[in-house]
Amino acid sequence: MKRDSDDLGFDDAWKKGIVEQEADSKEQKPVKVHEKPVFRGQRNIVEDRKSIVIPSKKSTSVEKKEVDVAELPSSKEGDEFDVQW
Repeated sequence: MKRDSDDLGFDDAWKKGIVEQEADSKEQKPVKVHEKPVFRGQRNIVEDRKSIVIPSKKSTSVEKKEVDVAELPSSKEGDEFDVQW
C-alpha cells in the first residue's frame, strides 16, 4: 500500500527536482546591455620627424658600505650568558 502523502521515494524526489529545475529555468535573468563605442573618425597624420629623442635613464649610484670583519669571534664556545626569562 502506498500513501498519498508519501513523497520520500526516489521517483517522487526526482519529479520534484525536475519541477524545481523547470521553474528556475523559466525565470529570466537580467541581460546586461553595453553601449556601442563612439567612433571619432579617421585621422590622417603624417610623421615628419628626422629623429626621435628618448630621455636617458638617470643612473643611481649605490654607495657601498664598508664592513669591518673581526678575525676572532667576540665569544668563544662554552661562554655563559646571563639570560632572564
